[in-house]
Amino acid sequence: MNLVIFSSEAKGLSSLNGIIEEANNRGINIFVMVCQDTQLRHPTTNRDKFQILTNCDTIDSIYSDTLGVQLPFKPDWLIINRERWEPELSIIKEFKQKFNTKIGIVEPNAYMLGNAENNLEIRSKNRFKDIIDVFFIHSTQAKNIHLISGFEGNMVITGNPKYDINFKVDEQTTKSLKEYYNVDDNKKQVLLFSLINQHRDNINTIFKDIIKSNPDTQYFYKPYPGEPWLPNFKKDFYPSFFLDNCTPIINETDIWGMFDICDEHIGCMSSIIHATLLKNKKYRDLSLELKIDEKYLDSSWIYEKGGVGIENDIEMWVRSFGLKDIDQLKELLPISYFNKVKILNQKVWNNLNSNKNLLTVFDDFNDFKASKRIINYILEHEK
Repeated sequence: MNLVIFSSEAKGLSSLNGIIEEANNRGINIFVMVCQDTQLRHPTTNRDKFQILTNCDTIDSIYSDTLGVQLPFKPDWLIINRERWEPELSIIKEFKQKFNTKIGIVEPNAYMLGNAENNLEIRSKNRFKDIIDVFFIHSTQAKNIHLISGFEGNMVITGNPKYDINFKVDEQTTKSLKEYYNVDDNKKQVLLFSLINQHRDNINTIFKDIIKSNPDTQYFYKPYPGEPWLPNFKKDFYPSFFLDNCTPIINETDIWGMFDICDEHIGCMSSIIHATLLKNKKYRDLSLELKIDEKYLDSSWIYEKGGVGIENDIEMWVRSFGLKDIDQLKELLPISYFNKVKILNQKVWNNLNSNKNLLTVFDDFNDFKASKRIINYILEHEK
């Protein structure tokens, strides 16, 4: 078995490092090319930002144009964590066409809630159904959201491998983070989770009120991956951070220790909350306060020509599906979809105060063995 694993940034690596470790422990031939930067990099233009790891002594005369390197073998499998954007998009196509490699996508998002944006994102994956052999997803809830959205690809429920080895943070790392972020052990620490969708302005107003009302508390802000560099939001970070008396966690890898250091976490129901629940931290959810449960069934913001969120871009959605006009886009979001997804979403809203029940929505297993299931699958489908 010859396995290639690729990641273009730190968030992707956090979903794949458990798989790398498991594959190596199982004696699989691996070639790993990963970037540990928070900001996404391209392997051919930012070669110095990537690390290469392999347990093979020889280098075969096989060259990957999209990776810009020679491989030690003809790859049987390629495992990555994103498919619709560069550089992964080109890498997938090359490996499938040039090497006839099987492709596995480790889904980075929980997809425990359905809305117009998620529906369109999931539908857009259908153009890869004949290229990508399997999508490794976290839960039955996520699978049902995909099915209701019309997804036609092969899905296997494995749990979320992101927490297999990232979950535990050693004492030295915690100590270093406390020094770097000037954590005062005599104060309470609170972690705020960002939004980059239509609710961004509203949640930031709440954050400002919370911080102002509790001046003796230390606040830290977890950005969405890539948020500090996105054109819409860069001004919120540079030249100064937009939240007074709050420190942004720019380095993606620092978040693992900050999950432990911060006593309370505040945000809206999204993938990042899974870690909060696993850590059994005090969690304040603002979803109902912002009436997000009601707005999740509203698709009007999809048809905007600009707005607070990155999804408020009608031209982007029309272009993504190669459509002629807005009417064709509306046909992709029928009333029947929203009627079905409303029932699935209610499973989340009804359990906002039950960590145990919410954990099963995020992950069918929560046993830190998702990487083992993924490796078991590719070994069973080696040929």
